[in-house]
Amino acid sequence: MKHAAWRAGLLVWLLGPVLAWAEADAGAPRESLSLEEVLVAVERHSPAIEAARWEAEGAEAELLAAQGGFDPQVKARAVSTPVGGYPATRLEGTVEQPTSLWGANLFAGWRYGGGEFPSYAEQYETNALGELRAGVSVPLWRNGPIDRRRAQLARARLGTEAAGHAVAQSRLEATRAATLRYWDWVAAGRRYSIAVALRQLARDRDTQLQQRVSNGDLAAFEQVDNQRALVQREGQVVAAERLLQQSAIELSLFLRNMEGLPVVPEPTRLPEHFPEPEPAEQAVGPVELESVLARRPEVLRLEAARAQQQVEQRLARNQRAPAVDVSVAAARDLGAGPAKRGKPELEIGLQVELPTLNRGATGRARQAEAGLARLEAQLRLQRDRVGAEVRDALSALEAARERVEVARRELRLARELEQAERTRFELGESTLLFVNLREQTSAEAAVREVDALSDYHKAVASLRAAAVLPLAVR
Repeated sequence: MKHAAWRAGLLVWLLGPVLAWAEADAGAPRESLSLEEVLVAVERHSPAIEAARWEAEGAEAELLAAQGGFDPQVKARAVSTPVGGYPATRLEGTVEQPTSLWGANLFAGWRYGGGEFPSYAEQYETNALGELRAGVSVPLWRNGPIDRRRAQLARARLGTEAAGHAVAQSRLEATRAATLRYWDWVAAGRRYSIAVALRQLARDRDTQLQQRVSNGDLAAFEQVDNQRALVQREGQVVAAERLLQQSAIELSLFLRNMEGLPVVPEPTRLPEHFPEPEPAEQAVGPVELESVLARRPEVLRLEAARAQQQVEQRLARNQRAPAVDVSVAAARDLGAGPAKRGKPELEIGLQVELPTLNRGATGRARQAEAGLARLEAQLRLQRDRVGAEVRDALSALEAARERVEVARRELRLARELEQAERTRFELGESTLLFVNLREQTSAEAAVREVDALSDYHKAVASLRAAAVLPLAVR
C-alpha cells in the first residue's frame, strides 16, 4: 500500500499541468527542490568539507607549536654543598628569549654564590645580594639568516595557507559533485515522466481497441500487439523508476538535514523542467586562464608546498656554513663584598665551530633540492592540467548546447510523424505496429533531449568548477 501511494503521488507530479487545478483546490502546492538548497546543505554538513576544516585546524595547531619555539624560557638551579672541604650554596635563575631577528637570543638572570670556594672556582662567588647579568648572543653565519625555529615557523604559516586551499578545494569538489548528482536526479525524473506518459498512451489505446474489436472494426491481433507494447512499456517504467530511486539516493549524500543526516528527496520535489540553455559567455562569463590559475586551489596548494620546500632548502644550505657566534653580556654584583666585585663587568665572546666532512648537512641540502625540483615539475603539470580542463569544459559546454538544439529539432519532427501516423491509423491507412514504432521513436527523442539538457547543465557546473567560479543556482 505504501509503495502504491508513492507511485500515485509521483503520477500526480507527472501529470503536472493537467492536475494543476486540483492542487490549487487542495491548497497544497508542490515545492520543488532547488539546487541552492542542495548546495547550502553541502556547505553546512558535507563530511568532506568538515574533514578539510579539521585539517586546517590541525595546521593552526602546528603553527601555534612553531610559535612556541619563541616562548621565553625560565630556568632555575640550586646547588648546596653542606659537607665537605668547601661548604657553599649556589642559586641561579635565568630568563632566555629567542627572537626572530637574525637568530639573536636575549638572556637575563640573577645568581648567588655564598660560602667557601676553591681558588679555581672563585667565579661562583658573589656579593651578599648576588649578581645581575644580561646579554645577547647573535649567530653571524650558521643559524643567522635562518635557523630551525624560524624555518618551522615559516613552514607552519605556509601550512595554514595550504590547509585553507585544501578547504577551498574540498568545497569546490563537493559542490561540483552535488550539482552533477542534482541534475542526474532531475534528468531521471524527466525520463520517468516520459516512460509513464508512453505507457499511458498504450493503456488509453487498449480501451479504444477493445471497443473496435468488439464492434468487428479491427482484427483481434491488433489489440494483442498493443498489449504486448503495453507490457514492454511497463518494463520501461520500472527501469525508469529504479533509475530515479538510485539518483535520489546518490543525491542524499549531499542533501542533509540540520543534524547532518542524508535526506532522500521525494519525487514530488522534482522541478518541472530544466532551465533554458545559454551560450558559454552568458552562462559563465569570460574565462581567462591566468586568472583561473591564480584561483585554483590545487595550484595554490602546490605553490605553498614549493615555498615550504624553499624554506627547507635555505635552512639546509645554511647549516653547511661554519658557526660563528658573538655574545655580549653585562653583569654587576650587589650588596656587601669586595670592591672589585662591585664594579660593572662587560664580557664579549666569540665562538667558532668549523664543520669537517659535513655530510649530514650536505645530504639534507641535496634532499631539499630534489624535493624542490619534484614540486616544480608537479606544479608545471598541474598548471597544464588546469588549462586542459578549462579548455575541455568550454568545448563540452558548447557541444552540449548544440546537442540540445539538435535534440529539440529531432523531437519536434518525431512528434509530427507520430501524430501523422496516429491519424493514418485512425483512417485505416496504417497499422498499430507503425504507430507503436513512432511513439517509441518520439519517446527516445524526448529522452535524448533530457540527456542533452542534463549534460549541458553538468557542463556548466564543470566549467564553473574548473574556472573556480560560483556555481549557478537556478
